[in-house]
Amino acid sequence: MIRLYFQQALYHLRDNPIITWVSILGTALAICMIMVLVITFQVRLVDCEPEVNRSRSLYVSAMSVKAKGADDSNSANSFMSIHTGQECFKSLTTAEAVTLISLPNKVRVSLPAGAKTTADIKQTDEAFWHIFHFRFLNGAAFTKADSDAGLPVVVLNASIARKLFGTTDVTGKTVQLNHVDYRICGVVADVSTLATSAYAQIWVPYNSTDMADLTWQDNTMGQMRAVILAHSASDFPAIREETEKLRLKYNDGLVNLDVFYRGQPDASFTNLYRKWSQVPDMSSVILSYVIIIFILLLVPAINLSSMTLSRMQKRMVEIGVRKAFGATGSELIRQVFFENLLLTLLAGILGLVLSYLATFLLTDFLFSNSMNAYLSGETALTTGMLLSPWAFFSAFGFCLLMNILSAGIPAWRASKMNITDAINQR
Repeated sequence: MIRLYFQQALYHLRDNPIITWVSILGTALAICMIMVLVITFQVRLVDCEPEVNRSRSLYVSAMSVKAKGADDSNSANSFMSIHTGQECFKSLTTAEAVTLISLPNKVRVSLPAGAKTTADIKQTDEAFWHIFHFRFLNGAAFTKADSDAGLPVVVLNASIARKLFGTTDVTGKTVQLNHVDYRICGVVADVSTLATSAYAQIWVPYNSTDMADLTWQDNTMGQMRAVILAHSASDFPAIREETEKLRLKYNDGLVNLDVFYRGQPDASFTNLYRKWSQVPDMSSVILSYVIIIFILLLVPAINLSSMTLSRMQKRMVEIGVRKAFGATGSELIRQVFFENLLLTLLAGILGLVLSYLATFLLTDFLFSNSMNAYLSGETALTTGMLLSPWAFFSAFGFCLLMNILSAGIPAWRASKMNITDAINQR
């Protein structure tokens, strides 16, 4: 029976090719627009390699310093120093791990007598490799002993290793970073610039450089950010509470200054909209997304529903004739359901293909910004970033519902009508 319904549905769709293709393309474009919006949003939010713990991570991207007793608006805003990070965040006992990460900077990478290039470097510690999961092609990450001792060890990405050595099998060899010798301890697969916290091309321990001395405001500010990994998202309140206690304790040791974080640590969603001293209004952000999605879905749905309604009204005579030959109301409703299910299914598949095609073709337009414009790496999209079943099925379900309602209601009314009235379209 179901096979018969689908065969009849295909016949009716072929019988009105213009209306059918306009309906399919309209629904597909609605699904495509929603999917592109969701993909651009989720590439920075979903758990995907190497940032596999975004859902249980907290971030402190910047901090503020003010004179004791001064108003919060009269403050300096910047990144934290290593000293502040160690006292206020590395000391957390409620977190699973805490890492301090510098902003990516340019570094000259060369061989003692040979190839050279420029790369993006990050300075961090051993906890970085616990919070972020990299795919090591050779060797391993530097250890806590390496980091604490400030040993000159380095992890390269595959592109830099191949550019310098022609291979990724380079563990134990020496490279020069700004003319300083570093021993290679590992090589990882390239990381997309969309992994904003983990991305770099070269990683070294911050204790192996003079980063601890690059401070101001009485050693409170510097060039570091903190990423805190919780055992689970349910631990966020306890971590924030302990963070505040450590902050107050730290401020007690400062003579003239107080540090504060303006509502941080942030979850990954809030962290996306954190801009220096501006506290993000997340309710407005969420509302704007809801309105955009509502418009993207509703406007095409109204147009498609009008077209579907018109198509069903033209089929009133057919419904009346089928009733005259013994078709029941439930059979007519099922037929309409399968017709619109098939139409929406075809549109959904086309919309999904179009969304991925548009995302790949417009990658630079969708994902380039002032934060990654100067980076040397690629804006690569991974499977984990692209897959969003909930978004696809939500958009698909909404379009299917609108199509079924616009076709089903006239069909239901016709199924309840007198056969003569249905045939005469009264």
